[in-house]
Amino acid sequence: MQIGERILSLRQKSGQSLQQVADAVGVSKAHVWELEKGRSANPSFELVRKLAQHFGVGLDVLTGISAVPDDEALQIERIHRGLEGLSERDRAVVEDLIRTMRSKPADQG
Repeated sequence: MQIGERILSLRQKSGQSLQQVADAVGVSKAHVWELEKGRSANPSFELVRKLAQHFGVGLDVLTGISAVPDDEALQIERIHRGLEGLSERDRAVVEDLIRTMRSKPADQG
């Protein structure tokens, strides 16, 4: 999956229009469309950074550098961002929940 396809996927999953994304990152609607269609192959680092920040994902996820499959990487990134701002105690509760879930056989899930 190319960066344009990832942008399209993230935009659709977030329920945003081309114009909403364009306004959020400071480019034209046409430019976002060109990125999604692969017609603008080399977006600037600054634009890629703004897009990643807007969608709440890491640069590795948006650019495809991550070795984790795209949907899984996006899910992991959302979980990670969800932990931001939690107290140490709350993070410990989440970690305990994850350990409990991982110790269960997959078919009991």
